[in-house]
Amino acid sequence: MSQTKRLLIAIGGSVQGVGFRPFVYRLANQHGLKGNIRNTSTGVDIDVQGDVRTLTDFQRDLLATKPERAIISEIKVIETSLRDAKGFEIEMSESHSNTTLALLPDSAMCQKCLQELSDPTNRRYRYPFLHCMTCGPRFSIFLGMPFDRANTTMIDFSMCNLCQREYTNPSDRRFYSQTNCCPQCGPLLRLLDPQKNLLAAKHEALASAIELLLQGKIVAVKNTGGFLLLVDATNEEAVMRLRTLKRRAKKPFALLMPDLSYIKQIAEMSQTAEQILTSPAAPIVLLKKRAGRHQIAPSVAFDSPYYGMMLAHNPLQHLLMSALQRPLVATSGNISERALCITEEEAFNQLSHVADGFLVHNRRIIHRLDDSIVQIIDDQPTIMRRARGFIPYAINIPEHLHPSASMIASGGHLKNSFALVTNRRIYGSQHIGNLDSIELCQVYDQEVNSWEKLLNITPSIGVSDSHPDYYSRHYLQNRAIATETIQHHQAHVYSGMMDNQLSPPLLSLSWDGTGLGDDHTIWGGEAFIVKEDGIGHFASLYPFQLPGSEKAVKEPRRSALGVLHAIFGYPLPPICKTWTTAAFSDEELEILSTALIKGINAPVCSSMGRLFDAVSALLNCCLISHHEGHAALSLEDLAAKAENASPRYTIPLLKEKEIWLIDWRDMVRQIFEDKMRGVALSEIAFSFHLALAQVVAAIAQKASMENVLLTGGVMQNKLLTERAIAELRQSGFKPFWHHQIPSNDGGLAIGQIMGKLWRDNVSGLSR
Repeated sequence: MSQTKRLLIAIGGSVQGVGFRPFVYRLANQHGLKGNIRNTSTGVDIDVQGDVRTLTDFQRDLLATKPERAIISEIKVIETSLRDAKGFEIEMSESHSNTTLALLPDSAMCQKCLQELSDPTNRRYRYPFLHCMTCGPRFSIFLGMPFDRANTTMIDFSMCNLCQREYTNPSDRRFYSQTNCCPQCGPLLRLLDPQKNLLAAKHEALASAIELLLQGKIVAVKNTGGFLLLVDATNEEAVMRLRTLKRRAKKPFALLMPDLSYIKQIAEMSQTAEQILTSPAAPIVLLKKRAGRHQIAPSVAFDSPYYGMMLAHNPLQHLLMSALQRPLVATSGNISERALCITEEEAFNQLSHVADGFLVHNRRIIHRLDDSIVQIIDDQPTIMRRARGFIPYAINIPEHLHPSASMIASGGHLKNSFALVTNRRIYGSQHIGNLDSIELCQVYDQEVNSWEKLLNITPSIGVSDSHPDYYSRHYLQNRAIATETIQHHQAHVYSGMMDNQLSPPLLSLSWDGTGLGDDHTIWGGEAFIVKEDGIGHFASLYPFQLPGSEKAVKEPRRSALGVLHAIFGYPLPPICKTWTTAAFSDEELEILSTALIKGINAPVCSSMGRLFDAVSALLNCCLISHHEGHAALSLEDLAAKAENASPRYTIPLLKEKEIWLIDWRDMVRQIFEDKMRGVALSEIAFSFHLALAQVVAAIAQKASMENVLLTGGVMQNKLLTERAIAELRQSGFKPFWHHQIPSNDGGLAIGQIMGKLWRDNVSGLSR
């Protein structure tokens, strides 16, 4: 005789907004079980009863056939007393204070929706807001847990009878789809001119916007997580006009491409890159340019070795690409260094002098989400900017570490993101940007407040960078939260450890542009040994001065002058005159040389990023930088033209006060002399990268630790990092680098959390 049981199954993970409840509803009815399912603030709860054998089959099928985009991180099953149940139902969602953000990110259009979009017989044919249970906007329109329509901006749109019928029909693929809509009841398009006059609506708006783009005009489009500025990427004049109006002189633009075949014509694409481009996240992927002539305007990416490519990820973009069949520049809808626009009001205030037309819709955006950026390193994806498609993002804290309360880490100053801790999970925010303006600082405040409400927490502990002037640190101080600091480069190390699930002992190289060191100088070429009892400084770049301090960041020629003074002293020898004459006026050279000699506004640094700047300037790649990383990208592009060149330089390691120093001086002297002798600049640039990769292995030899972690913004350099990985493997070490957490300052906040937890753990062990 069969036995009947009742089970309460609590499922945690990303199981909301992916069709999980309808899936369970169908599965339970298929097995003839009774009970209910509902969303909670931590996932879903299933109350189910029936025959024991059937319940076993149900639980097996639950895991084996779950929706493709559902992620189950935890299952708890409790047997309880039987109750009277007549069928299986989807009940009203539960909400309570113990919140775990169980929502998946905004997701690219699925194949079924894409088929509907192009089917003339479908009622959603060419509807720009077509989506379903498994695809479409999620976090960008999200107000609070659980993920029900009332907690999204889709609450502004009441479903028509046909959509309501789909929503309540268990056999329909939009059964319980919280974002369900159609042309009769959902968001609609409008095209406005810069004076806010209505030019066209609905399909006519799309057609008119396409015509503007064909004419070489700039169109501001309200995208999933904010506005995009679009222009024909094959029209050099149009692209340069956009650069002028957006105030973006040289920084590469991203490209929205018609299809994979077009991408393969102009860039080198691996199978890994193809998988990322076509994934639900649909990020921008950096791909190496192909040699030869093609249609892309030269000013799209100037002297960068890469194009940033993405495919259409929402119906509106698919419709645009289908009609245009040509690449578009697709860049953030803002003026450089300002906040991404998410409302029409913001867009017109910022962009009325930039765009010739505004293609807008009436679905509100809650969270600003730039397009995410992914780099391929050693045929593995590395996220450089985590935003649309990758947010929300949560990491479980290792079991041996014990957060004592809810926490906030405020991140850094550049490429800022923050992180929050609750219920033993770290939640990393989306990319916020550089906190250089009042506007972006206000966006930071708003997003912190929004995330705290979503997670229903008020942090009692804060962690920040040790730099006293960062807004992110002042923010915590102004909130009167008990705050600790984690040194900048150590935070990079801890974020890389978390990304790779590494535990001590290990060696980590933390190379970037700028970060305040423990000795109050500017660091950036550091190596650390991490052991169970703490982290220790092991190696550093041989120091040099930066004439003009912060100005050197934007003027690589200043870093180069500091490097020459460190090598040759003062006065500089005649060999330097040709270069200094080209780089500086006589007056500038005299003022900066005096500053270096007297140490006036010429701080000491050990920054690998600034060394890259210096060599780039000495090889005349970049004297004045127009965007972050400009000099290094130009140098990498030059080096890539000579990848089969023989190595020319070696870098010795010197021991000074228990620290190994990376002594670059002879190498740079040889670089300068080689340039004067007429050695191919590409060969010099390549050999510079190779010498640094070899010194990575040399430092590992000194440390004698098997695991070697590469972190910091400099490790976004594909050529350097892949060569360093190869050198480490050849020398018998195990290299690790970033994948999910950015190696740049976008990963600092998670590293700050982990740094504090590791420090607390060491303190606990010592007591």
